[in-house]
Amino acid sequence: MGITACSGPSIEKNSSTTVQLSGNAYIISQLTAGTWTAMAAGSPKAINGTPADKLLLLSAIEKASGCKVTDSDYSRQGMQLDAQVDCGSRLKN
Repeated sequence: MGITACSGPSIEKNSSTTVQLSGNAYIISQLTAGTWTAMAAGSPKAINGTPADKLLLLSAIEKASGCKVTDSDYSRQGMQLDAQVDCGSRLKN
């Protein structure tokens, strides 16, 4: 059993969960205690879309981690969104 950085609906470190957003499936994964990622499920495709798309991905990361996103950026040429989370101020969603 792994130890997670945050309490609540989090997943085990180095595992992932799939979430549906606006008809698309995304894989949300925890890389480190404070770093989470989102990428498209299935075939690789860029996810760096509109600002509204980014907000949905950040919300999915917050929901999966139970923590508040404090910083984020796209990596792997827009194929992945990396987010830093703060678990000190737990989300109450």
